[in-house]
Amino acid sequence: MTESDDGRPASGGSKAARRSASALTRERIVNAAIALIDAQGIEALSMRDLGRELGSSTMAVYRYFESKEQLLDAVIDQVVGAFEPAGINGDWAAKAKAMSLRVRATMLAHPELADLIGREFRRSPTSLRVNAHMIEELDGAGVPPAMLAQTYWTISSYTTGYALLEAQVRRRARQAGGTGTRESRARKLGSMMQPVDGISPQALALAPDVLAQPLDEAQFLFGLDCLLAGLAGPLSQAADAQSAP
Repeated sequence: MTESDDGRPASGGSKAARRSASALTRERIVNAAIALIDAQGIEALSMRDLGRELGSSTMAVYRYFESKEQLLDAVIDQVVGAFEPAGINGDWAAKAKAMSLRVRATMLAHPELADLIGREFRRSPTSLRVNAHMIEELDGAGVPPAMLAQTYWTISSYTTGYALLEAQVRRRARQAGGTGTRESRARKLGSMMQPVDGISPQALALAPDVLAQPLDEAQFLFGLDCLLAGLAGPLSQAADAQSAP
């Protein structure tokens, strides 16, 4: 079998390649693509290498996915599907917190895909279903209809935004072989800020240590708890207004 310059199969194919193709499934291909991206980044994904990883041919992969872009859509769909809220009990704040933690954990399990997840989250049927289910959970937990949009978007934007920042840090750490200690990061930042015009001595003394603070679950939960506490007042007021005669 021969392949064109872009990795597409030319024509024909051996009996062995055809037998290998018959053993493939969309699920196997998507799982292999996710594993390859997790280990080496999106830039490492090619249909040719994926076929080789699966012990198959490029042509066999193209029988399931017409392009790399179509395959990436399926990859993002599978990852986003794990956002699906399930078995969550409690009031609106407990449900919101559980959903937020689930989304963050899923995105951080695949940091190389986080940017695509953040950009494509509302477009596919899977994404639309997951979003709709989250909104339904908040509504069922007592978020007043008048505050449903504000509540959903406040929680969603904080969660995905924070997870995107964490994922970027993780990608840089993978590329650099580690992030170093907080102290070493603060020293490096201080050195970078020292020659910058317009930074006062007070800011120079404070900012490096603050910016070197790790983006982690403890920091994420601090912000999330503050956000939920801030929403509680407006939601209570909206509920009272809704029940008023």
